[in-house]
Amino acid sequence: MVAVLTAALMTAAEISTLFSALGVIVCLICMVVFISRVNGEEFFGTSVVHVAQPPVAQVSVQKVAVPFSLELHRPEEIKFSDVQLKIKSDVTYTFRSYWGVMQDHLHSLMGSPWSSFYLDLIEECQLSAEIVNDAERCDDSSRTFKYKTLSHDESSPLNLGTSPRKKYPLVVCMVREDSPPLEEVDPSNVGALITIIHIKDTDCQVPTCILHQYLKQYSGQLTRLQALYTQSNQSSSNEETTQDVNDDTKGNSDVDKVDSEDSDDNDIPIEEACVVCQTNRITRALLPCRHVCVCRSCCSRLETCPMCRTRFEAYFLVSPEDEEPNDQEESIEQDTRSTWQRICDVINNTLFLED
Repeated sequence: MVAVLTAALMTAAEISTLFSALGVIVCLICMVVFISRVNGEEFFGTSVVHVAQPPVAQVSVQKVAVPFSLELHRPEEIKFSDVQLKIKSDVTYTFRSYWGVMQDHLHSLMGSPWSSFYLDLIEECQLSAEIVNDAERCDDSSRTFKYKTLSHDESSPLNLGTSPRKKYPLVVCMVREDSPPLEEVDPSNVGALITIIHIKDTDCQVPTCILHQYLKQYSGQLTRLQALYTQSNQSSSNEETTQDVNDDTKGNSDVDKVDSEDSDDNDIPIEEACVVCQTNRITRALLPCRHVCVCRSCCSRLETCPMCRTRFEAYFLVSPEDEEPNDQEESIEQDTRSTWQRICDVINNTLFLED
């Protein structure tokens, strides 16, 4: 009887030792899993799905020299009898204006090849408009703004129709005249600037403004100018982008890149400094909001525009950037360590132990 009890006690002792060992192993596994989850490691999978955001694409841009510039002078005071324009040109050009222009006919002529465009709008005007002023040849290439006044007799008002209108109140066309024959000219050069102007009246209370500005190149390509938005909220002819409207496709081309020179960070003016870090020079324009406000380093860490909080989808450069490795590529490294090495590293980091 004593032998039987002794054997039973020995068996129970062995079983309890086995259970204790199993308990220690289970606790160790649970501790490793807990530590790995706290440190962001996932060995056994998770129900949480991490969706990686696609990288922001850089839009290729093309530098285009625009010889013309046209702005409204005191638009709040403009009337049909007194339209003040500020015009600047680097070349000799022909100036022609049209009143009460049919929208569809104008856009069809602008989309035609250069020879047809020049013939129908300048030489033998075929544009559907109520009043067509005579073409004026201007030989002013002083590169300074000049004022020009256009007027229309208010005693015979234009028949622009009711809203939504199908006519533009005023269209101004500036065509370059100092270029060589069409066979010898560079197709990428800008040959004309078409400006569509809205004038406030009793039927349409929208403030007087420039509705659209288009560039016509000798190749026949038509592009639409769009202003860039900077910290000073000022846009000029040197801070514009062009949006391609051929074949109803959209693209962006840099009209004139911001001139940048190598200088120390302390010499960067506040209006040219990145709005995020305030130390680097602005190099990128965000799309589609067109805010010029960030540098390369800050742009790689943002998902929304810091000016308007709009999620940007692409960007283009307004000044050259230094060749540096991509920040995202630096942060993404392939982990070739084994699972046991990763577990050891996690435990060491948690217990503040050094290798």
